[in-house]
Amino acid sequence: METVGPDAVVPPPASLRGRVRAWRVRRRPRVVLGPGVRIGQGAVIRAERGARVLVGAGAAIGDGARIEAAGGGLEIGPGSVIGAHASLAGAVVLGRECVVGDWARAEGVARLDDRARLAAHAVALTGAHVPAGALVAAYAVVGGPDLKRDGPSSGWG
Repeated sequence: METVGPDAVVPPPASLRGRVRAWRVRRRPRVVLGPGVRIGQGAVIRAERGARVLVGAGAAIGDGARIEAAGGGLEIGPGSVIGAHASLAGAVVLGRECVVGDWARAEGVARLDDRARLAAHAVALTGAHVPAGALVAAYAVVGGPDLKRDGPSSGWG
């Protein structure tokens, strides 16, 4: 696999701190791309310290997509397609050949099994588990048992 770290675009500074950081990145990269991965213009792939992004072979990431790993890792299975302006954030796991439509979003701890589809503008929240071959329709919101509903009261009931 080809590895890309946070210092992939800008070379590390000549200071000792910069050399140590570059050494750590080469030792355990935060972003790992498989062979044949296609990335569109303006796409952002980012991993917080201690987190990793793994993109499987032949995956495609659309223009303007945002992929941000936090709290562990984010995995995109081989052959998966992430649409334009889609967003994956947190510890999301996509199986093989998944499709995340344009402007769709998956966040928190969510899982899409093999060949699952998240249609345009659909949202998968923390605790969501989309089984193999299932489709989440456009503009639908899916959550799981871990979804917290302790937000402010709307006063409607």
